[in-house]
Amino acid sequence: MARKETYVMVLRGGKQPSSLLFNVGGEGESTTLLKLKGRKTGLIFSEIVSVLSRYGAVSPLKTSEREEIFAIREDLGPIIGGFLILLRRSRSPKSWLSLLGDVLEGKYPILTTAFESYLTMAFDMSRFDKAYGGRRRQTLTPAVLDASSTALKAFVKSILKSREKNLIPS
Repeated sequence: MARKETYVMVLRGGKQPSSLLFNVGGEGESTTLLKLKGRKTGLIFSEIVSVLSRYGAVSPLKTSEREEIFAIREDLGPIIGGFLILLRRSRSPKSWLSLLGDVLEGKYPILTTAFESYLTMAFDMSRFDKAYGGRRRQTLTPAVLDASSTALKAFVKSILKSREKNLIPS
């Protein structure tokens, strides 16, 4: 029997800037794959939850003053993970947030595959990344996430640019 994976997004707030955690796990056990911190994490979290809500793809697990936890539908978890890699260290994540709705609507099927593939690649590469030896709080190492994010941004920009050229009549 195949193990069912659960994808979870957690927004933690408080006195410090909020942090967004993307976790995956099975029954009772959960691992943080990546973590975003900063002033815009609340915006990122709420926009992703809003888009996923339109598709019935997210359900609240816990909400309190300091923490919000939402489960993501299993088939969309890897897409959201890849999308969060895209948003990592972005200076203007707001400009990328509208893209998620287009991807989930099926406007860019190639980006669906790209997000899933980049998450898988980052996971595989992080296992081989020995520069951050020892026990880490997140599975995906910062060096791999930074490189993957930069590459994914360039890939997405190139795809969007080529789409625009094809949509404009000559």
